[in-house]
Amino acid sequence: MDKRSEVVRLSSALAARVRYAQMVGGPILPAQIEALLDAARLLQACDVPWPPLVEQVLHDVAKDLEGPARTLDVEPGG
Repeated sequence: MDKRSEVVRLSSALAARVRYAQMVGGPILPAQIEALLDAARLLQACDVPWPPLVEQVLHDVAKDLEGPARTLDVEPGG
């Protein structure tokens, strides 16, 4: 398995954990979101599409954080 595939696999697993926490009202650690953002940036830099769940979780987090001065600095997709 190459490193990009491993990043896709791990980011999908982390996104699933965050999604579960969202569904049950559990805590979502800032480090989890930072790790998802880092993975998304890396995948984007390598022209690898984001896994659908990663994109959805980051979209939902961005909506939750949305305000006049707060946005995520990554584009979806890859």
